[in-house]
Amino acid sequence: MSKALAAILGCGYFFAATFALAADQPDRAAAKQATATCRAEVKERAKYNEMSLWAQHKAVKKCVTEALAKH
Repeated sequence: MSKALAAILGCGYFFAATFALAADQPDRAAAKQATATCRAEVKERAKYNEMSLWAQHKAVKKCVTEALAKH
């Protein structure tokens, strides 16, 4: 009986972890897409405006935060 209970709990844990990872994938993909888009925008903006690397980093973080909030 205890082996069956352990097997059920083990399978439940495995499937819960699998479903959690599957649910996390679209968010991860959206974040990756937003980061790539924002990096390109900031890089283009930095061509014409003098921006330090720190300012570029902050601009990318702000852009990604805003993009994910809209998503």
